[in-house]
Amino acid sequence: MASRPDYLCKVGRMAQRLGRWTDAENAFLDALKAEEGLPLGMVLLGSLFLRRTDRDPATNARTAKACLERAIAAAPSQMALSFLGTAHDRLGEREPAIEAFRRAIALDEFYAEAYLNLGILLAGDGENEEAEVLLRKATQLDPNSHRAHGSLGAMLLQLGKHSEANEEPKRAIEIDPNDAVASFYLNRPGG
Repeated sequence: MASRPDYLCKVGRMAQRLGRWTDAENAFLDALKAEEGLPLGMVLLGSLFLRRTDRDPATNARTAKACLERAIAAAPSQMALSFLGTAHDRLGEREPAIEAFRRAIALDEFYAEAYLNLGILLAGDGENEEAEVLLRKATQLDPNSHRAHGSLGAMLLQLGKHSEANEEPKRAIEIDPNDAVASFYLNRPGG
């Protein structure tokens, strides 16, 4: 049973949730030994390196990028492409990040996370109109995403759509009362 890659991936996910980074890494690596080239194992390993906090963030992002590129070469998936976009973004590689998020959307037009990540990236670059469209789509596809609602609210505020802007952080707080970004926007002067 310990050599089953699906079991090892589950063990790795549990260890990751607990912040046991080395245990998670070892479980994913064992899964890859049990089934060489397992795309899901590479995606999960890449995801781990995007989340772990026990090493240099840039090194983690480079490791994640390498794992995700291998996974995508073997079997492209919207999840792997979205994670790859995040890795590129963390490394300051804007154009490859945008391309990865767009490829994820092209692969699965219902993958809310890619819309959200691309919208946030474009908003940071001042491409507000397209960011608004993408963030609205993310909230439609995943109405329970506090991040999507909070990000859309911030974007609407930047666009001067104040009455609409206040509704989105309220929705984010309904979903997650601990959403600090949404709380900030709701508690700002004039909010």
